[in-house]
Amino acid sequence: MALRADSNGIDASLYRRNGSWSTALVDASLGTTAAQEAADRLPDDVAKLLKSQQAQPDDVQALIGALEPAEGLRAPVARFVAVHDGEVVLNEIIPGLKVQTPSVDVGPFPNFTALARARGGSFSYLVAEVSKDGGEVHLYNTASPERLGSRGIVGLPEEIHHARKVPGEYDQPKAQAAADEMVRRNADEVAGLISEMSAENYVRLVILSGDIKAREIVLGALPVALKEYVEVIDSHTRTGGADAKQVDAQITKLVEEVKAKDLAELESKVAAQSGNGRAQLAVGLNEVVTALQSAQAEMVLVGQYQSEHTLRALSAEPWIAHQDGDDHAELVVGEWPAPEVLLRATALTDASIRYVPESMIPDGAGIAALLRWAKS
Repeated sequence: MALRADSNGIDASLYRRNGSWSTALVDASLGTTAAQEAADRLPDDVAKLLKSQQAQPDDVQALIGALEPAEGLRAPVARFVAVHDGEVVLNEIIPGLKVQTPSVDVGPFPNFTALARARGGSFSYLVAEVSKDGGEVHLYNTASPERLGSRGIVGLPEEIHHARKVPGEYDQPKAQAAADEMVRRNADEVAGLISEMSAENYVRLVILSGDIKAREIVLGALPVALKEYVEVIDSHTRTGGADAKQVDAQITKLVEEVKAKDLAELESKVAAQSGNGRAQLAVGLNEVVTALQSAQAEMVLVGQYQSEHTLRALSAEPWIAHQDGDDHAELVVGEWPAPEVLLRATALTDASIRYVPESMIPDGAGIAALLRWAKS
């Protein structure tokens, strides 16, 4: 993926690759006759657009070969494909994005703006289903309905059963203790798995479900720092007795609450800086570009798309230049719409980018940036 694991930034290494880039954002919906007919025409339509922008033949073939409809997903659905020197580097589905006509770009660096807008602010989360004999931990990201991965701990239910069912001694404390120890061992292993997957994927939410006793042990075994991200839902999905729709609704509600909290915290940061003389807040396109040039911008906030402006992309630091002026003329690669150049500079200066409600940006400026250090 172009986005880092926390989906607040872009993988800068992709921008550092020399050579040709071709990207396409297309409709990938199915479900109607018209949609199927459009899908059948899509490769030819995209090929013509790529050739009109002088795309390399290898890039054209690689890109149109990746244009498959997204079966099994509710419309609208978009597909984003990026090709570098004849190789498909990215091929991602974007649920919920409606694309009327294919959008194609060819140039010396990729145009990831559509992907960044779709995935900006998304985050990874875990859904853990636990029982006395083990558990499964599933990885998701809010940018996609698809499960990204699963790992599990499988104990042996018969071990617990036999540990308790000692002939003539069912209630013996030793037998019960042996069974309890097996449950605890399995739960400890699940807790370890949750900790590993959380660290590997920058997880912002852990949803814990399953057997009451098992999930209590798992929760108790998690690191203190991780517990603040844990939410428990009262369902036992591993036994098949839980209502799947009800469980999904609870998960969706918890995910939306994290999104809302995150946005509220970001809005609070902007408001605090606005009331503090804007010492660590750049407002407006010119100030944001200047902040990016010195790697001072920590998070770029986009309320308006700025597509009516153009900026100059540079081949080396500071990566971006204002539309007017002669600064860094020897490094100019070309001039492109501001959103593309801003996104590239954001990634290359290790900043992040968020697309936010316009009301969050002071003075109706459309774009701002939270800064790493105060203005001089």
